Amino acid sequence: MTPAPDGVVPSLSLNDVEDISDAVLLQAQWNGAMPYHRAAEVPGAIEDLGSLLPAGARVRLDQRAEKWRAVLADVGGGIVHISVRWGISNVSVVGPDLAEVEATLVQVVGAARAAVAVPDGSVRMRFWSGSGDHPVESSRTVAAPGWAAVQANYTGETAAGLAPLMRLSDVRGRSGRLVLWHGAPGTGKTTAVRALSRQWSDWCETHYVTDPEQLFANPQYLLEVAGGDEDEAPARTRPWRLVVAEDCDEYLRTDAKARAGASLGRLLNLCDGILGHGLQVLVLLTTNEDVGSLHPAITRPGRCLSAVEFSPLSQAEAQVWLGPDSPAPAGRLTLAELYALREERSLPGGRSVHEVGGYL
Repeated sequence: MTPAPDGVVPSLSLNDVEDISDAVLLQAQWNGAMPYHRAAEVPGAIEDLGSLLPAGARVRLDQRAEKWRAVLADVGGGIVHISVRWGISNVSVVGPDLAEVEATLVQVVGAARAAVAVPDGSVRMRFWSGSGDHPVESSRTVAAPGWAAVQANYTGETAAGLAPLMRLSDVRGRSGRLVLWHGAPGTGKTTAVRALSRQWSDWCETHYVTDPEQLFANPQYLLEVAGGDEDEAPARTRPWRLVVAEDCDEYLRTDAKARAGASLGRLLNLCDGILGHGLQVLVLLTTNEDVGSLHPAITRPGRCLSAVEFSPLSQAEAQVWLGPDSPAPAGRLTLAELYALREERSLPGGRSVHEVGGYL
């Protein structure tokens, strides 16, 4: 490969010790000594970065601060940089030989993935925030029950609607990229999100959006979360993405276009329009709105991969959930109300059990 032009010197502002590693990699590439660069990321934070290095590596930098850590090392004829921030481990390798660079990357990334194995009863999720100039992505492990463990939390009709979705292992060739869950607060939609994330973890990564209002208002943010900035790697090598946005009432009502501008259009375009073409992405939206108040463009036939209503349990279903030692009150009960009863939480005078809510 052609070395850098004579007399041209790259400039890099060093504002923090964290930038030193970038300067080392830049110099190695700029002067032509190490023209090949490959990089990858692994969701999860690794405590001992030195343990990921191949045998014989010579550590140049070992850096640690409150919110990040990094190691820079000479490996063979190249340089390996591993850093951790926001719960994501990033690996970069530069060197003079492409085969060696790629082999080293595979070895280090493999060790990283083994080090961040998710414990039983959990799933790793990515979290997005659109504040500032660029979206911020982080990753952490979330407790996630299996579907069999939580199926009894739902009415027979709701469970029957969720079960086929929980069993899916491939959505290629299926129409609809939108999953819509609607129903009263406290009926278990968030619990179902965690269960679905675990059920799909072998083939699909969950990307949870903390600020849906920013996501649907900013096309660049939407594309980044959906994976539109990824390279053209073969589809079989990339996991699907499940983009989750909860409490999206504002974007789903019949007056959504008047209230939220172009947000509804972008959402639908991502699910089955040009914007989402070629992307391996599914979108899961939850709302407390009744299906009758939702925009017809959302609920039209063929739009949704799955649309499920979350309803309170009947008295008979609530009794099964509570067990024989705790009589169920008359009427229908949400999952949040059942937990309040099981934990014997008293309610202030004048309030009924139906006023209990919460994210479940």
